[in-house]
Amino acid sequence: MQLRENSRKLRQTQTYTLLSLAGPAILEQLLLTAATYVDTAMIGTLGATATAAVAVNSSTIFLITGLLVAVGVGYSVQVAHSLGRGDTAYAAAVSRQALVGALVIGAVFMALLGGLSAQIPKWLGAEDSILNDAGKYLLYYSMGLPLQTCLAVFSAVLRCAGDTKTPLLFNAGANLINVILNFLFIFSAREITIWGEKIHVWGAGLGVAGAAMGTALSAGIMGLSLVLIIFIKKSPIQLCLGESFYPDRRIIRRAVALGLPVILERITLSAGQLIMTRLVTSLGNLALAANHVAVTAEGISYLPAQGISFASTALVGQAVGGRDPERARKYSNISGVVGVIAGGVGGLLLFCFARPLSGVFTPDPQVMALAADMLRIVAISEPFFGLSIVLSGVLRGTGDSRSPFFIVLLGMWGVRILMAPALLYAAGLGLSAVWIAMVADLTVRGILCGVKVKRLDYSFVCNTRDMP
Repeated sequence: MQLRENSRKLRQTQTYTLLSLAGPAILEQLLLTAATYVDTAMIGTLGATATAAVAVNSSTIFLITGLLVAVGVGYSVQVAHSLGRGDTAYAAAVSRQALVGALVIGAVFMALLGGLSAQIPKWLGAEDSILNDAGKYLLYYSMGLPLQTCLAVFSAVLRCAGDTKTPLLFNAGANLINVILNFLFIFSAREITIWGEKIHVWGAGLGVAGAAMGTALSAGIMGLSLVLIIFIKKSPIQLCLGESFYPDRRIIRRAVALGLPVILERITLSAGQLIMTRLVTSLGNLALAANHVAVTAEGISYLPAQGISFASTALVGQAVGGRDPERARKYSNISGVVGVIAGGVGGLLLFCFARPLSGVFTPDPQVMALAADMLRIVAISEPFFGLSIVLSGVLRGTGDSRSPFFIVLLGMWGVRILMAPALLYAAGLGLSAVWIAMVADLTVRGILCGVKVKRLDYSFVCNTRDMP
């Protein structure tokens, strides 16, 4: 009886640790999505054409942000493992390599995306009416990528070091600056009334291009600021000018081994979404705008799962680094349960508030109605999606970033890509075909992640995982 009581108290303590670490990360994701909501709503006031110009680039932006996440995984999991075994010198060395890697990779992304900015919307089948705005959006967005990569990578490194509050502050700052810059860059000069007084507000009137400029500048400012803080603030991952920043092959090899499957996972997802975008684009600007609004609104449902995933990677990673299989197993189990609950609550919110959520992003009643229908469809799969997000974080914490890749590959290409065209062309379901196929994909992913984690041999993982 006493043993059972002690076990219950330990689970409560571990659940509290997980949620306290996840809390700031969840809030960070909420603020990030709130800024995206404001972005979409501001652009939506310019009309369905402006919304479509941004929407056609959504898969490309998703790919780029996923690549930034992959770079972060490559370095941050190494930090979690090294701190778990008490090797602070190695954690600091990883931090220095992360800075060099982030700047180099960010510059490469900037050159590639900027150089192809005019072509990508054409390849995605954008209508002539939105090509100019869509190309400008990608061009200006690309300019902030080197420092945006630093922001993404060091946010991940800090979370795996057990600090989720600093990433929250800096990403919240980036979101706030982005909203302010959007307000100034998107709209023309105008008069607004505050407390009965008319105030003239300067505006650049750049429309869609202004939204991209705001994103690039805000991420750049906060990325640079975060790097400076890590130079100044004493911590196990502090950057010091007196230490070597010369490329370290063992850290780079391990970063590639951890990050490459995440890159392949995001490429797999993005390639599939590009096909989905082509399908949606073929249905016209109304469907394209509604799809973009629905995808943006759906983001709120899995934010808690993403925050829990960050915490799971850190806690499981530190347990694996410390060669503690029992602690790793318990954190994995708790994470899965919390992930399902979080996804279920998110799905319920989507279903019940589909229309008001859609209305936040567009005043167009047709776009609003179609987007709300899509949200009600996808709501039923959110518990499975929440489970897959959290357990993917668990697997990365163990050093296994390959399994999430293969699961996404099967879900996207073995389920969604096959179902969507059949439902669209054979069954004539319109935009609903794409979202029904998404439900099937997300459900399969959740089940497969659950099976994989359930079968993990944590003792084997802790004693054989490749760690320097």
